[in-house]
Formats: sequence, structure tokens, C-alpha cells
Amino acid sequence: MILSFLNKIFHKKKFSARQGELYSYVCSLVEVTPRDFALYEQALTHRSVSGRSNERLEYLGDAMLGMVVADCLYHLFPGEGEGFLTRARSNAVCRHNLNRVAKQIGINRHLHTGAPLKKNTENIYGNALEALVGAVYLDAGYEAATAFVRKVLVGKDGAYLRQLSEHETDFKSRLLEYARAHNLNAEFSLIDEQYDAHTDRHTFLYGVSIDGNEVARATGSTKAHAQQAASRKALKSMAGLRPGLTSVD
Repeated sequence: MILSFLNKIFHKKKFSARQGELYSYVCSLVEVTPRDFALYEQALTHRSVSGRSNERLEYLGDAMLGMVVADCLYHLFPGEGEGFLTRARSNAVCRHNLNRVAKQIGINRHLHTGAPLKKNTENIYGNALEALVGAVYLDAGYEAATAFVRKVLVGKDGAYLRQLSEHETDFKSRLLEYARAHNLNAEFSLIDEQYDAHTDRHTFLYGVSIDGNEVARATGSTKAHAQQAASRKALKSMAGLRPGLTSVD
């Protein structure tokens, strides 16, 4: 049924069973009827597949996500300050949360990938979610893309965003926010980088300094993870020693 419908409206191209399944998935998830189905195919195609990948759409969707979430936070929480808004937005659009949401809505089951992929591939799902937002924007416009972001990341009343703001994960932003507010210079430096070919994994060691004095260092599987871990250690070590800075768990 779906295949015959697709072949009728897109008469220049013969659709496969996989494309029919993808079309049904997109219609159900995005709640729009695709005008340019190729955009959605591209959004759900990883660069490991020959041909066009989703990286350009990911770039566009990343910008859309940040803007829509910021707008929602601003209007849903009129009594909250900049710290809350920044923290909630950072936690909503961070790679860990986007990966989780992408798998929750089934992107991991529909993403077209080549083989073999590296072992550390969690981020491809969050990237594909961003690309899908970009595809919706190009195909159906700003309002449709906003509605999609609200559906998967915000919810009706913003309760999920409030929950994210209370579950702190962006320690780097908190540290930089504190440093700016108190005229301190916070700097991150890459101390060491190692690669294990057997497991295909990188390990990065980062240090964080305040006014030229190193206060913490930590490792991570990505540069971002290492910087977050170092920031968390720095906040712990500085708590009680600096005015207005509370400890972290």
C-alpha cells in the first residue's frame, strides 16, 4: 500500500521496501507529509554510506535545536534567571541527551549506516536527530521544525526541561559562568592524547586552570568528556574556597 502510494506520487523513482518503511516512520514521527522525501533519507544516512551524508543537515539542525529550546525556555519559565536557562538549554542539547532521545524515538532502528563502524558510535544517533530537524526545516518550514523539536525535546509544559536543569551535566558551562561572574580566567589545556588501536578508542587528558593555576585534570574518551570531567573536579575542589560556589555531587 505504502509502496504503491510512494511510486504514484514520486513517479520518477522506484521505491524500495526500506524506503517505504522509512516514509511511514517519518510521517508518524514528524507529523508532516514529506514534500522532498530525499531530505529525510539524507538525514538518516550516515557518512559511512557512499554518497551524500547527513552532516550538512546536522549543522543546520543543530542551530535550529538551540534556538527553539532557548525560545521555549524563555517563555515557559519567565521567573527563572540566566543561569537556569543556560543550564537547561545546555543539558537539553548536549550529545548525551540527544543520543538518548534519538534512540527513544527509534532513529537507531532507521539510520542507514555502512560497515564496519567504529565501536564508539553513540553520537551518530544524536547527530541524525539534529539532521532530521534540519530536514524538517528545509522541507516543511520553521513552524513544522519548531513543532517537532517541542514534541521530542520540550513537551507540553516544559517539565522535562526543568528536570534537565536540575540534573546537572554541563559542569564546564557552570565553571565558565562562575569565572566570568568573578573576573577569573578559566582555561582548558590538552595534556595528553592516546589511541588504542585494538579497541579503536581515544583517551584525552585535560587540565583546567584558574588564573594560571591548575586546579584539576581528568581523562575522557572525547575532548568534551575530558573537559567536563576536569570541570567537575575543579568545582569540587573549589567549593567552600570561593564565594558563591556550591559543591557538585
